[in-house]
Amino acid sequence: MLKHCVLSVDYSESWEKTLDHLPATVRLLGLNRLTLVHVIETHKRQHIEDSEGVIEGRLKKLAEQLSAELNLTVDYRLRKGFAASELLDAARKVEANLVIALNRSHSSGRELFRGNIALNLARMTRIPLLILPMDSKVAEPDGAIMLATDGSTASQKAEKCFRSFMDGGNLGLVVWVDEGEADASGMLEALSSEYGSLSVQRLSGSPGKEIVEAARQEDVTLLILGKRGATPINELPLGSVAEHVCRESHNPVLLIP
Repeated sequence: MLKHCVLSVDYSESWEKTLDHLPATVRLLGLNRLTLVHVIETHKRQHIEDSEGVIEGRLKKLAEQLSAELNLTVDYRLRKGFAASELLDAARKVEANLVIALNRSHSSGRELFRGNIALNLARMTRIPLLILPMDSKVAEPDGAIMLATDGSTASQKAEKCFRSFMDGGNLGLVVWVDEGEADASGMLEALSSEYGSLSVQRLSGSPGKEIVEAARQEDVTLLILGKRGATPINELPLGSVAEHVCRESHNPVLLIP
């Protein structure tokens, strides 16, 4: 399902942690093509090392390195503008079906939130987004996959994605935080009867917090979560479950619009 990925590249010191995750991520998701995208943010002060020629040379070298190491088709794009918008536009133009970005901050402060590329992507994306927390350990590809659901229509695509991992032999965990808005019991029973390697947790409390804590306690390889749709940056509700999980999770999050 997820074969072609756009990888956000910004060459910050912490960004290199993304490369640590790539081998396991490629294996877990079954990727066969990677497009590296660096965005020159024209509203920020540029340095000599940020020149187009220098960056393009670094992207080309990295593409060749990753192609050899991961046995993938790897190319690259250099863009200018607002990072999240340009990454998503690049993904559309190369027909990628996944974007990967590193989350550097678990802060909910307004400026940090607005300046976090991964969270801006979460607000805007219409294709799956994999968020790698900077402080997360490299996941085991054969580890447990967690689906967080509320039983709503919006979670159906996430459930379909989750099933693809279960069909591939992964261990599974489904977490439902019961708020009384939708009934997920039927879906949970169907999944439990279909997959013997599946466990279910029915929780109560604040959905975002409960989901993040369950993923941490179970040390899941990947947390899959549905998203209700794309929203303009200034209009995303800061209290949304998806935003909270994407910001606070210390486990990789696969957000499915």
